[in-house]
Amino acid sequence: MAVKKIIGWGKNSTKETVGNNTTTYNDIAINSTSLSVEEGDEQEAQIEGGEAEARKKNPDKYILEAERRIDDPSEVNDVLGFTEEVDSIEVIPQEVGAVGVTLINPSRHVTVSYDTSDGLKAKYTYKTKGATNSAGKLTDISFTKKAAGGTYSAVSTSSDGYSTKNPKALGWFIKNGNVYIPALDTTPVEGVTYYTLS
Repeated sequence: MAVKKIIGWGKNSTKETVGNNTTTYNDIAINSTSLSVEEGDEQEAQIEGGEAEARKKNPDKYILEAERRIDDPSEVNDVLGFTEEVDSIEVIPQEVGAVGVTLINPSRHVTVSYDTSDGLKAKYTYKTKGATNSAGKLTDISFTKKAAGGTYSAVSTSSDGYSTKNPKALGWFIKNGNVYIPALDTTPVEGVTYYTLS
């Protein structure tokens, strides 16, 4: 029997965090939000006969794009052009249970266009840097299901069996700036605060 899945972003919004400022955009143009990948180059060390003795692949980088129709030019005057790093950008789907995406510390590029049907339109392009942890897993992109609301609470390090817990398997979160992202650690890391969502 097929499992019912909630797919698509529906009428999504985006939430951008830069320092202490968080801006939510609820006016994303229809069908303009997309996520694509720029795959990292693969290198091979070959031996005589062309056989690959070893392979290495540079990390993938992800590109998130969204467009907004602009009514007030002051909305984009301050953000036009290239910004090397924002704290985060999050796509928030309309439906509870749908999967959203968060990019951590991406660059941002804002351009504008104009035509007679849409008027002034701004295109926001965010790109990750391909940051990885010591195991080679990407740390600057994460996917989470939209929750029905709730509160993040810090996990007590003095709770029974804390050191044997698996943060990833338990669905714990870590906080990166002002954004909570799924923990990837399989054992608690000293000095890291983990959170549960309830």
